[in-house]
Amino acid sequence: MQWRNWIVSLFMMLSSTLAAPSFADVVKLNFLEWGYLPIGYEARFQSYAKTRGVNVELNSVTPYITDFDSIYGALRTQKADVVMPANFFLKAHHSPLIKLLLPIDNSRLTNFQQLRPIFQQTQYDKEGKQHYAIAHSYALFSLAFDQDQFSQPPTSWRQLNNADNTGQFRVYCDQFEPVLISSMLALGESPALFENGQIIKDHALQKRVQNTLTTRLKTAQGFWGNQENNCADLRQQSLATTWGLELVKCNQENHQRWKIAVAEEGPIYSLDTLAIGKHLADQPDKLRAAYLLIDFLISQDQQALVLQGVPTVQGVNRLLNREFTAEEQAVLPDKALPEFDERLLIPPLSANIKNRYKRMMINALETSGTKTLSEQCNWDIN
Repeated sequence: MQWRNWIVSLFMMLSSTLAAPSFADVVKLNFLEWGYLPIGYEARFQSYAKTRGVNVELNSVTPYITDFDSIYGALRTQKADVVMPANFFLKAHHSPLIKLLLPIDNSRLTNFQQLRPIFQQTQYDKEGKQHYAIAHSYALFSLAFDQDQFSQPPTSWRQLNNADNTGQFRVYCDQFEPVLISSMLALGESPALFENGQIIKDHALQKRVQNTLTTRLKTAQGFWGNQENNCADLRQQSLATTWGLELVKCNQENHQRWKIAVAEEGPIYSLDTLAIGKHLADQPDKLRAAYLLIDFLISQDQQALVLQGVPTVQGVNRLLNREFTAEEQAVLPDKALPEFDERLLIPPLSANIKNRYKRMMINALETSGTKTLSEQCNWDIN
């Protein structure tokens, strides 16, 4: 009789164990991002995943993304499982990054249908019939000015070559592409000439762009990087180039009145995406966690958190209903920011064209006498 009770007890214990969701196996997921996601997102995602039956330990990989090589190296060594490449990284150098990524299966993303239609049919991440990334957020690379030091807002990238603005701004140096494109736009040239390499095919145009670059570097006070200007630096400036991440914060800290200026030559956009490493193809638990992370980051609630305090950065979820605080509204230009257009994104470059542009940047740094100072920069121009 005793043995029969023991068997019944064992059966009930096994049944209970099988019926209850088990979190014994922890899925470890490594995520490489830019460093601007809101504090605490890792813990919020882990709770989100747990309600969906997955026990994830999310590790934010450091150092954060700075350039193409930082992402490519992390994927190639499998240091990162999910990455956040800028749109122009995906097909750069003839698409070696895409070769390290899995095609995206939209059916595994419950929030995919919440994306604005323009972000459901993209070209920057498409190879053949497959897409390799999901849009996350985009920003405008722009001019900004301190209203207390300008009677009228600057209207052109040419302002950065004006001798009256000597020492009043710093040059962005996480990636060289926005610097080169804005120098070309300052000359009134079409942004299409950047992607097709016409700058280096036309010797006279190349010389003009080179001179514009050199003058800007000479006029600037120095460099800024890691995606946002330092508030202490902005205290000493009247002009800035910016992605807009720091303006609200620096206005509060410095008691300044920084505001975005829309350049008449047109906008320069960069879009950050979410992508999955190819090495997860044979790791179903990690792959499920990766899709959950992307779904979490494009959800309405998480997009709203990312955009707090950064009114110049735009989300991709169509359900977002942004209401700006007075401090956020104060940094926006008087007229609406330009509408997103994929054709205005910083384009990917072939290895040959990119290397020629790097040489232009190096020549400009040497001629302007700023090469040593630029050694603090993240850009991959060597």
